[in-house]
Amino acid sequence: MQLVLISDTHNRHNHLTSVGMGNILPEGDLLIHSGDLTGVGQKGEVESVFKWFKEVASRYTHGLAFIAGNHDRSFDPKFNNGIQKPDWLLEKLSSLPSNIHYLENNDVTINGVKIWGSPVSPWFHGDRWAFNVHRGADIWEVWDQIPNDTDIVVTHGPVAYKLDYIPSQNVYVGCEQLRVALDRVKPIIHVSGHIHESYGYEYGSNGVNYFNASICDEYYLPNNKPWEVELNLESQEINGNFII
Repeated sequence: MQLVLISDTHNRHNHLTSVGMGNILPEGDLLIHSGDLTGVGQKGEVESVFKWFKEVASRYTHGLAFIAGNHDRSFDPKFNNGIQKPDWLLEKLSSLPSNIHYLENNDVTINGVKIWGSPVSPWFHGDRWAFNVHRGADIWEVWDQIPNDTDIVVTHGPVAYKLDYIPSQNVYVGCEQLRVALDRVKPIIHVSGHIHESYGYEYGSNGVNYFNASICDEYYLPNNKPWEVELNLESQEINGNFII
């Protein structure tokens, strides 16, 4: 299966498909977006992204799968009534075509590949951002839900010490609990974003291929390219040019 991985487009999604801006979105079998679709999750922003999703899904044999991120605030019920997403968003999610899959702490199997996705990331000004969960026991409740037979894990935030470094602050900000969870699950691929400065690829000693697929750089400019990954489910291996 030919995968195309992106994240953190922050309203710059049209950059990926506009001929005048480079047209850098490759075709393939499945497009995966790892969250932060928008700036702050306003209705107009979400509508623009969903319109684009519907346009690009036809490029992919099996459509696309996506999660929300901390900037996509309308997806988090705490920014509505604390109980559910706003009615306009629920309606739009329910009317997405069958080849567009929204994941929120659940999984979907596409052409035999099991994908589990979550918008959750460790607490960071949680009153301001979406899907922020405190490290430790609270976030464990989320990562414990990842099934052991998952092939691809998609989360907005990275694991600790893998594509989570912020040079300007000299800190690693990934999730230690997620790192341990992936040691248990051992998916073939982990896709994240969130930390724009750590766009890249790393292979882990646990056999997991880690991708930070942030399209926007630290200045929120769409300067990074999508990752193209060929997944061989039978051999549990991937192929591609992962040199930045």
